[in-house]
Amino acid sequence: MAKYRLCGGLAIMPEHDMAMLADMSARGWHLAGFSCGILYRFEAGEPHAYDYAVDFQRDFPAEARELYRIAGWECVAQGSAWQIVRAEAGTVPLYTDDDAEEATIAASRAGLGWAALVCALAAALLFALQARLSAQGNELGSWASLAACVVFAAGFVFSFFPFVGYTRTLRKIHAEQEEDPRR
Repeated sequence: MAKYRLCGGLAIMPEHDMAMLADMSARGWHLAGFSCGILYRFEAGEPHAYDYAVDFQRDFPAEARELYRIAGWECVAQGSAWQIVRAEAGTVPLYTDDDAEEATIAASRAGLGWAALVCALAAALLFALQARLSAQGNELGSWASLAACVVFAAGFVFSFFPFVGYTRTLRKIHAEQEEDPRR
């Protein structure tokens, strides 16, 4: 039997989602993957104290998996630019310094920023084209342009919100570094 919960947004509020995953494991529901791209899928098991973490690496080669395994972390869910890993509660965190975490998040943020910009420009141009084709009476072209505009608008949404989340996380890291310059 499986149970599903909505993903709160890994890039926007990862701490919230990781705490929810740990709570679910403590109640005997362990992350088994994703369903439909936005739902966490849990499988029943014995209650267990796990720590969960999300890592925003675009590539997750076998060498990285092995290093994580040696450190006590196992990958339990993976997307195109992120991995959710878990370990026994109290295991040394994935990132022990803010510089490594900052570099990983900054790289993901840059890629998403460009994707959001391209999608926004394409959607705007296609919307203008749709209006022009509609005014000329080209109904088929107008509908095709509108459909393409909707696709690029969705691409904008799904790249812009994670971009905002990464920006928020980077600001938080910078604020913590300013409070404690030794970090």
